[in-house]
Formats: sequence, structure tokens, C-alpha cells
Amino acid sequence: MHLNRTHKLYILFAFSILFPSVLRAQEIVQMTVHSGESFYVHPEANVSVFSDLNNSGSLGSYNLSTINFLGQRWNNMSGSRIVDESTGGQTGLGGTIRFSGTTSPQNINTLTNAQNNTGFPNITLANPQNLILQGNDLLVRRSFNFLSGKVILNNRNAIMQIGANIAGFDNNKYFVTGTATSGGSLIRKTSGSQNTQIIFPLGSTVGSYAPASITYTGIAQDLKLRVFDNVYDKATFGNPDNVNFVTKTWNLSLTNLDPNANIVLSAQHHSSEEGSQFTADKTKSFLSRYQSNIEKWDSTNGTGLTPGIISSGSPIPGAFINTRTISGGIGLNEYFSKSVVKENVLANYRVPVGISPNNDGLNDKFVIENLKATDKVRIDIYNRWQSLVFRDTNYKNTFEGIGNQKGLVNNNLPDGTYYYILYFNDSKPVTGYIIINR
Repeated sequence: MHLNRTHKLYILFAFSILFPSVLRAQEIVQMTVHSGESFYVHPEANVSVFSDLNNSGSLGSYNLSTINFLGQRWNNMSGSRIVDESTGGQTGLGGTIRFSGTTSPQNINTLTNAQNNTGFPNITLANPQNLILQGNDLLVRRSFNFLSGKVILNNRNAIMQIGANIAGFDNNKYFVTGTATSGGSLIRKTSGSQNTQIIFPLGSTVGSYAPASITYTGIAQDLKLRVFDNVYDKATFGNPDNVNFVTKTWNLSLTNLDPNANIVLSAQHHSSEEGSQFTADKTKSFLSRYQSNIEKWDSTNGTGLTPGIISSGSPIPGAFINTRTISGGIGLNEYFSKSVVKENVLANYRVPVGISPNNDGLNDKFVIENLKATDKVRIDIYNRWQSLVFRDTNYKNTFEGIGNQKGLVNNNLPDGTYYYILYFNDSKPVTGYIIINR
């Protein structure tokens, strides 16, 4: 059906009032709503759209109505609106737009920034081939229900208004954020006073479900969460530690700084994504928080694990939850991962900040003080381009600014700042910087 005159649309609307059973069986083969036009689906009506949909006008769905979209691309063009039965078109219950293709992925392509106008009242995803976001962010006003398939954020955000509900999620149905340190997020708008658990059904890939839940108390604001692969020693860059951690980082962002905010964060992972040391010590594991002021992941007493129950169905076999409570404020951008309890090895040693290997007998070598004969220490040293220049798996205070890797064997390393990773007796790695100045 090609809609190009407003009065034709009102005739169809009136027809649906008089004969809803007829409209329920009707199939719209092709659909375009032009600028200035309006099309409404009557309560309890069921309309199917089999082609791409281009909306530049006003598309309305009343409560208990359904638009079955089986086309490939739903295009929200500039100036478009998706309204409900309320006077303003934004506060009612609205109908359900059901993305129900089965043979290929479907797309929502939002080409306008007016999110309040283009936001969907209710979405049901019933496409096992997934739903992909394109253009600008997706806004959902009331509910998102998973029946099958995943939402590929594709570097966009999926935004849920205050009180919007997400249902039907599990390890096969969730929002896919991507593996990189930046990209799409799931955003839940909050009043700050709900004091109820807000679920974030997320995963970094279509095969890696790593959801979280947050109980937040504070000022009204957006909670923005994504999960990405690897745990880097500088949160978003540097060397990954996928031995002592779960190989996931949860990135929580806020829109407003609140020094009095309190959160309870629970993050869920699958045992297939644990580092080897994490698996060995998982009963002592905890949710680690990245401390940006000192550029290190922190340690807490082990909080242990509980079964992976962040699912609309049964608990997920092989999945586990760690929980952490933070009181007295959180930053605008926070990073969390899961680690195992290890002692603070640096409390027993003194590591120099630099050496001057000029054979004057002073600071010629990288000497770790208090190193015992029984200690087994491994050291890796990298240059500013993150190339390994020195490695010793049984270090005995011998490094004097000479490389032993690839083309640098027995060569003096240039003066400058280098990055090191130290492993004391198979403990959690310790990182830092060393300056060579001859």
C-alpha cells in the first residue's frame, strides 16, 4: 500500500474502527508515509508490512494493536513521528511493532535526531537473524520484548525511557555492544529514586552474554552500560591481563556527576571466559574497579560467586555473578571487571623508578630491593610503541638497559620511558614505568 494523501489515511483509519476484523487480516504490501501524512493502526488491529517502510510523516499505533514488520529496513526519515493514542502521542500505552523477519537480519535506520518523536512505544523482536541499528540511536518508550534474536547496536545506543521494561532476555536474546573499548551502549533513564534493580541484558558478541544489573540511588540521570572484551591494565589500552581476570570489562557512564550516589552492581560472566588463574581461585573472586587516579585496578576482599540468574528464564548453566556496593559517589566514567584476590606484593618490595646505566656504580641496574633468593620473578619491559624489548622469566636484578629481544639483543636501549610488567611468584601482575637516563 502506497500512502500519498492524508484523507486516504483517515478513510483507512475509519475503516479500521468499523471493521477491525477485516483490517486484522489485511496485508500491507508496500508502505510509505510522506511528510504531512498520518497513518494509525486501530486498537486490537493487526497489520503486516512486507516491504521496507519509509516514515516521513506520523505513524501511530494504538494500545493492543500490532504492526508486524517483515521487511528488511524500517526507515525513520527526517521529521517522522511514531505516536500512540495519547493526546500528545508520547505518553500512552501504544501498540507493538513486531520485527518478525526470519530469513535475514532486519534494520532500524533512524535518520532524524528528534528521538522523542521517532521513539518506538513497544518493540517485540521475533527474528532469529537479529535486528541491526543504523543511523542514529534507538529510543524505546515503554517496552522491549525478546522472543528470538539479538539487537546489534552497531556503535549506536539503545535508550530506554524511565520505567521502560525489557523482557524475554537470556543468553540467546540480548543487546550486542561490540568487542572494542568504545561503541554502542544500553542506556536506562532513571529518576534516581527507584531503588529497584535495573537489568542490562548485554553481551560483547552474538556468542558472549555478559549482562549486569544496577540498583542506583542518586539524582535523576541516564545509566549507560556496555561490555567489551579483554581487561587492559589502563582500562582502555595497554596490556591485557586475561589470566587473573574474566576476559570482560563493564563500562558504566553517567550523565551527571553525583558525589552522593550509591550503586549496587552485579555482573555476570560465563566460565568459558575466565582466565586460568581466575578459574583456580574463583571462590575468592571479586568485582574489581579501575582507579583512574593511580591507573590501577583495585583489590577487595573476595565476595564470592552466585549462580547466573540474570535471565528472564531459568538460571544459565556455567554462569556466575559477582556483586559490589559503592557508596559515596561514582565517577562519570567507570570500569569494572572480575579478578581474584591476591596480596599486594609491592608492600614487600621496593621497585625503582629509573636507572642510569653509565657504569658509575650508581643505579646502573634495575634492582628490586628485598628480593628473596626463593622468589621467582618474571619481568617484561616494553618501549613506547608497546614492543617487547626485554624479558626474564627468573629475574635476579640484572637489567641494565640492554635489550634481549629480536634485533635488540645485547644492544643498549635508547634513553626514555619504558613500561614494565612484573610477576612475583605467580601473583597478579604489577605494572609500572621505568626511566632510562644515561
